[in-house]
Amino acid sequence: MTTPTVSTRRADLSRTAATTVLVLVATVASFHALTVLIGPGSWTRTGTSFLLILGLVTWVTRALLETRPSTSVSRTRSLVPTLAGLLVGAWGLLALFGGVTSRGIDLAISSASLDRVLARFAAGRQLIATETSPIEPSFPLVLIAVGGAALVFLLTDLIAGGLRLPAAAGLPLLALWIPPLVIEGSVPPAVFVVTVAALLLLVAVDNPHRAVRRTTTSATTVRSADRATRALRASTTLAATLAIALVALVAGSAAGALPQIVRSPWTAFFTSAGPTVRLASDLDMESNLKARSEEVALTYEFPEDRANDTSSTDVGPLRMFTLTGFDGRNWRRGDARQGPQVEESNILWPDGGGISGGGEPRQVDVTLRTLRDERLVLPTEPRTITAPGEWFYDDARDEVTGNEATEPGMEYSFVVHPRDLTAQALRTSEGGDLDDPNLLEVPASSHQEDIRSLATEITADTSNRYDAAVALQSYFRDGSRFTYSTEVPDGQTDDTVWNFLQDRQGYCVQFATSMTMMARSIGIPARMAVGFLPGERTSDNLFEVTGKDSHAWPELYFPGQGWVRFEPTPAVQAGPVPSWADPLLASNNAPAPADPGDVPTNAATPNAPITTAPTTGPAPDVNGGTGAAQEGGQRTWIIGGSALVVLLVLSALAWLIARRRTAPDPTPDVESTWAELTEQLADLDIRWPASATLRNVPALVVAQVVARTGRQLPVATTDALVTLTSAVEAQRYARTWQPPAPETLTSLLEQVVSGVREGLSDRPAHVDGPSALPVG
Repeated sequence: MTTPTVSTRRADLSRTAATTVLVLVATVASFHALTVLIGPGSWTRTGTSFLLILGLVTWVTRALLETRPSTSVSRTRSLVPTLAGLLVGAWGLLALFGGVTSRGIDLAISSASLDRVLARFAAGRQLIATETSPIEPSFPLVLIAVGGAALVFLLTDLIAGGLRLPAAAGLPLLALWIPPLVIEGSVPPAVFVVTVAALLLLVAVDNPHRAVRRTTTSATTVRSADRATRALRASTTLAATLAIALVALVAGSAAGALPQIVRSPWTAFFTSAGPTVRLASDLDMESNLKARSEEVALTYEFPEDRANDTSSTDVGPLRMFTLTGFDGRNWRRGDARQGPQVEESNILWPDGGGISGGGEPRQVDVTLRTLRDERLVLPTEPRTITAPGEWFYDDARDEVTGNEATEPGMEYSFVVHPRDLTAQALRTSEGGDLDDPNLLEVPASSHQEDIRSLATEITADTSNRYDAAVALQSYFRDGSRFTYSTEVPDGQTDDTVWNFLQDRQGYCVQFATSMTMMARSIGIPARMAVGFLPGERTSDNLFEVTGKDSHAWPELYFPGQGWVRFEPTPAVQAGPVPSWADPLLASNNAPAPADPGDVPTNAATPNAPITTAPTTGPAPDVNGGTGAAQEGGQRTWIIGGSALVVLLVLSALAWLIARRRTAPDPTPDVESTWAELTEQLADLDIRWPASATLRNVPALVVAQVVARTGRQLPVATTDALVTLTSAVEAQRYARTWQPPAPETLTSLLEQVVSGVREGLSDRPAHVDGPSALPVG
């Protein structure tokens, strides 16, 4: 027969095991409430495994303490399992998130591990403050989620298992519920059901009032004690149930008002932009591109066009900020800094280079919609700014920053002073580079030399900085080498740039980062720029920019000209390259041809006036011939002359028709070339809906070719199509516009049609030029 002491200890072990399991279930379920804010990924498995290990540590520690004889419950003993879990959890977080890279577990923790964890924690907090949900599960964000869940579990376990207050165990779990309730206003239904059920079972399993001492053998006393025990247990369970349900309902209904009621640093930590649009500065080379907001971030228009009832082309990409520091995977902003206050009369440009000699200044009026940031969106060219409030110019980063974030509805304007950027001007730029070693820094890795060798190979035939930059840009825009994709393959090495050069799939972050690093590797100062593409025209004068237009591109430094944008991302996503970086125009800097309408033609004039010879008929009969004879002669000449005129007219018409059939086509213009392209591609069964915008046509054409063949179009074909659609858009909407030469239009038409026809054929694409060095 088992002694009461042994039975009690077995019951205690069962109770502690059940308590730990139920606390784990409630914590893991609450941890999954964060899926409302964080995108899908392996982070949920990582967090669940981490919590299970902590649960095992606390239960084993508590079980060992329960097996030791004790005459009273010590509060010190109740803290021991929590302290053990805290030590193991801290060591686990340092090992899991304190390594040099995000791969694997570094068991040999050190002070450097702590520094890396703190740095990643700060990066994650910044990510939460700048991103909109659902946020991509980057390494710093997973650190915060897993670390927070671990602390919640240890506190809940202490309350339920150590202090044996199961009715209060739900309070720490609210820390995992409040962020999704505050930001999105809801949690998954399964999270609510599982958590509440686990808490109710916890109250039923671990009721410290259920043990009633039986010191008498009286049946009446025993029955009275049992009734008292059941009544106490029922009332406690009912009270706990009501308390848990009430707390859950109040938390859900009051969550929306929490940010307005409490403005503490704790709530600010969980604040997100909600429906607003913000650009993340934590660009990760290994992260997939998540779904971007379709909300309108801003609109802009040209007041001169509104006044004159004219239309202009877009203002070009709009930059929000620049980045120089790259650690091999993530771009980093560096310390915040603030320059002098902006004055409306001052042209904002880092060194003043290249400002003079450009085109006509153009004013642009901007209205912010859902975009909210401490920086203003600016063009990539020199500009003056007129904006409400205090703004400061950081010339090193070429950014305008403020002390507070902008608000939806804010209006400001800038005047663009375009530089005279041409291939020749960039080729012959002279002067010294900026004194900033970060602009040439390339992270050390096992493939650093391979990247430099590849960049050298690509630029081997160039003799100056400009041609080298164009060669790098063309290498990345070659559709036979690289594919635009929102999914980034898992890398096989510790160098994310080299992984991209091998896998050759990615989006703007991968393309821009790789060109920046390759430019630096051959001595060209380069940095990353982040902002928006020009957006879509919604009327003759208004452009809309949405979250889907967010973009990144490299900027290279040219002495005497300043920072110059290049575009390595394929045209399907990023549109045409800048005019100064177009390899087709770079080899010829002659002035643009005149408008075909201004060129006199030398075509023959078919309807020249017909000159009739004077009639030399016989002289009148001076001896008095009959009148009938004269009338008959006149009638004969009239009939003959009429027949001759009719014959000449018919001959002229026949000649015109024959000439029209045999003469070459009239001089092509943009619209006729576009109509011809539409017809010829339709013959190849390549079409697009009438509702499609001109900027979407290249992507629609490429998508149809890829769907039918599984191959990308040649880069020359895609670029020619983008150039032609841009010409059509400019012809239809631009205020001032220089049309392409007829021979250029003919060449573009032939390039697109032949390229699409070849892309649809069964012949493999021909790949020229250098390729990435093999691994191994």
